[in-house]
Amino acid sequence: MSVKKRQRATTILASTYQKFWCGFNEKTSKDDVFCKEFRPHPYGSARCYQDYPIGKPYHIVAHVFFAKHEIHIGAYFWNLDAYHYCSEVLKNRIEHQIGKPLAWKQHKTKASAYLFDSVDFDENHGWDEAYEVIIANMLLMKKAFEH
Repeated sequence: MSVKKRQRATTILASTYQKFWCGFNEKTSKDDVFCKEFRPHPYGSARCYQDYPIGKPYHIVAHVFFAKHEIHIGAYFWNLDAYHYCSEVLKNRIEHQIGKPLAWKQHKTKASAYLFDSVDFDENHGWDEAYEVIIANMLLMKKAFEH
């Protein structure tokens, strides 16, 4: 699969994010386990995140923050009833399966639950390790939220 640039990066940072996500998309397009759970993006995002719809009342979001060496993988809800059910009824089971607490946050019309991880990566190095952590955490989050 050839990963394309859909958006035009307008800053150096946006260009770096786009290169990072193009590499991630190239890697995930060849990962059979990932492809069974998610549809790889055909283009690299020029933002710090990529969304992955999964046919549920939430989608999985992968964020990278180069300056902080952080990766955030979230379940982002557009249905507050589903969020309340997960955060009130399933929270303990979900967090037990993940192995650590999530950051649960309700907004006015949407909500999220994020898993935070740190990796030794930045704008110039450590991307392969970051890709591995993102993939593993995305698969873990999706499995934990299935009920």
